[in-house]
Amino acid sequence: MADKAKIVIIGAGTGGTIVANKLNKKLKRKAEITVIDPEFKHIYQPGYLFQIVGRETEKGLIRDGTKLLPKKSKKVRAAVDRVDLEKQVVYTNDNQEIPYDYLIIASGSRLVPQKLEWWNDKIHQFYTPQGAAKVYDHLKDMTEGTIVISIASMPYKCPPAPLEAALLIDDYLRRKKIRDKFNIVFTSPINRAFSIETVNTIVQPLMEDRGIDVRTFFNVDEVDTEEKVLYSLEGEEIDYDMLIMIPPHEAQPFIEKSGIPHEEGGWVEVDRETLKVKNYDNVYAIGDTTNLPISKAGSTAHNQAPIIAKNILASIKNSNKVYKYDGHVQCFFITEIGKSLFIDFNYTNPPYPGKPSRRYWWFKLAFKELYYRFVAKGIV
Repeated sequence: MADKAKIVIIGAGTGGTIVANKLNKKLKRKAEITVIDPEFKHIYQPGYLFQIVGRETEKGLIRDGTKLLPKKSKKVRAAVDRVDLEKQVVYTNDNQEIPYDYLIIASGSRLVPQKLEWWNDKIHQFYTPQGAAKVYDHLKDMTEGTIVISIASMPYKCPPAPLEAALLIDDYLRRKKIRDKFNIVFTSPINRAFSIETVNTIVQPLMEDRGIDVRTFFNVDEVDTEEKVLYSLEGEEIDYDMLIMIPPHEAQPFIEKSGIPHEEGGWVEVDRETLKVKNYDNVYAIGDTTNLPISKAGSTAHNQAPIIAKNILASIKNSNKVYKYDGHVQCFFITEIGKSLFIDFNYTNPPYPGKPSRRYWWFKLAFKELYYRFVAKGIV
């Protein structure tokens, strides 16, 4: 290995940015850090939920990702074509060859609605700034009707988001004093509204008390966007006036192309504690792109980043010390404008969030600036 360890990070989203800053603080002059990203457009994705009810704008969510990364890190503006794990080289789509001693895959997940032959632009989604803006543009002009929030397939980013969307739309319509003119339907492919039972015992009754029609064991089969009908594999049909659907998610194409160990969907196989990619001691994955059975969310990457940084530092120092990720995830779960739950759990301890609180709402509201000032920069 050269005097300076070559560390390459694929992706400048939450996971890639935090781990780059953590590594920079720990390694100082012992490493050369290169971050590869096609755009370096850093988006505060929790803000999409505020967008759909007119409380946030696309411009307000996006920052220049290069300014969040360590100044001395190298920024390569390109998409990754493939990785040669044996030669330890990353190849970009513009023919750059970037060698590494340590590789961190922080490439997140991507939306693949095209996997569904019936998907078209008459179906709404709020997993991009443009999609979230279109939801609000449609919603604000409605005066009555049936709004359906549906999950096309699992897994997807931020498990609470579809439920939060239903609750926020309910709140929005109540504030406009037209809630009685609407039906809100939420469909879930599993036997409850939310996957974590200890949270579901609070959230599903809350949704039902607010008049949201929760349909469980509803696995989407097809959508007829001309007749505006949603069909399930179980034989149910729902007529709608507005359909908001969580599109299928997959990992980035280079993972499968490179032969990186992965599960269906491209999710990278990692050790649940060290975050090393299966069969490779110098390759790690972080955040949404892993196959771990926990939330694909920013806080997951936030808690994983220091583990990866410490393990790489230990390796560079030839230390036998191993740092372990315990599955820690925490997030704010909005139940209405002005109230939120706080969910905090790990591999062994489920969350017990208590009741919706105004205190957690204010934390949620303030977190965007805290994120950009402190979290993304690896300060906390």
